[in-house]
Amino acid sequence: MARPIKGSNKDVTTAGTAVALSATSLLVSSVTIEAKATNTGVIYVGSSTVSSADNDGLAATESINWESDENTGTIDLAAQYIDSSVNGEGVNIWYVEAQ
Repeated sequence: MARPIKGSNKDVTTAGTAVALSATSLLVSSVTIEAKATNTGVIYVGSSTVSSADNDGLAATESINWESDENTGTIDLAAQYIDSSVNGEGVNIWYVEAQ
């Protein structure tokens, strides 16, 4: 049976402060993170210390997608973070929960 795609969103209240994609452990087999279309700045994706020094980030409507496999196991959204160059901007998140 196919597992449903679920969605949520997350905003960064204060630019320069990393925010976890999930407040609690949420194991997924795949995830897509898309910078909101209304963003004027850049969204950075990474670990709890993510910053502009880590990557070029995502401009409005740009996205990143990754899937787990037998080598990587599951992805825990509580361990994936975003930060923003502008207060109040964020991402849309689509994921498939792991079995």
